[in-house]
Amino acid sequence: MTSQPAIEPVIKKGRPSEDGLRDRLLDHTIKVLLRDGYQKFSMMAVAQSAKASKETLYRQFGDKSGLLHAALIRNAALIAPLLNEGLQKTQSSEERLHRLALNYLHGCYLPEALALQRIAYADGERGLGPIFAEEITEYAIACIVDEFTQLDSPQPREDAEVFLGMIQGKLHEKIMLGASIDNLEEKMEQ
Repeated sequence: MTSQPAIEPVIKKGRPSEDGLRDRLLDHTIKVLLRDGYQKFSMMAVAQSAKASKETLYRQFGDKSGLLHAALIRNAALIAPLLNEGLQKTQSSEERLHRLALNYLHGCYLPEALALQRIAYADGERGLGPIFAEEITEYAIACIVDEFTQLDSPQPREDAEVFLGMIQGKLHEKIMLGASIDNLEEKMEQ
């Protein structure tokens, strides 16, 4: 009986898939933002962190603004699951709004979310500010509008905007400015 040679598994070499590559580059974008902040953020730093070339970044995202825009859009996709967490366990509209408020604040205060908010505010009207408002803030407002619609609000959008504004308030301002908050969870509950 002759033995058959073992079949070697085929290992693909070369570039990762486009989706995998984009995700990896966006992961490193957030990592670099958190490490370096907006002022020191650069395409070169992301390329080095991701062990990719600057040309790859430019091919995938166009420029620094395009890369940051893609990071904002990807972050927006995380909002729905976060906002809806625990809502099915609530009984009353008041409990639902309370849960939504806490979920919203928890999402706002994630390190990645804070970094992106700071960048959007710092960039203002030049590009990322409006994109942040459109991709992230508008998504959160739409979720809250649904709640106010179910409460038969005559102006659900306006009520949702006021609600989110009241939730953020002074606490959000302090956190955005980098202040250390004692008993953050307790303050969010309040």
